[in-house]
Amino acid sequence: RDRVIVGHALRNDLEALLLKHPKHLIRDTARYKPFMRMKRSRKLRDLVKEELGLVVQAGKDGHSSVEDARSALLLYKHVRAVWEKECKEEAAKKEKFSKKKKAAVDEDDDEDEEGEP
Repeated sequence: RDRVIVGHALRNDLEALLLKHPKHLIRDTARYKPFMRMKRSRKLRDLVKEELGLVVQAGKDGHSSVEDARSALLLYKHVRAVWEKECKEEAAKKEKFSKKKKAAVDEDDDEDEEGEP
């Protein structure tokens, strides 16, 4: 449960397996903004070719799930430092917002108590 999951278009896989995983622990190369074009996900084959200079899914039999998993992991490792920094920053923003929201609720509760007869 406390592990990062890495893959490409993981939503489909997780749904097929009837699994849920915390969003902050998912690294989906199909949803990583720097890998997207005009807010659309790209094919794993194209990403690997462009980012790593490797050819995958080239066989006439289609593609292998093992090759796909390895390719997604290679992509992740290629940008891991930047990606994880962005995740930490996003988590910090959410925590800051959450604290502000809680403080505002607590302040409203205090005002309600003062106004009671």
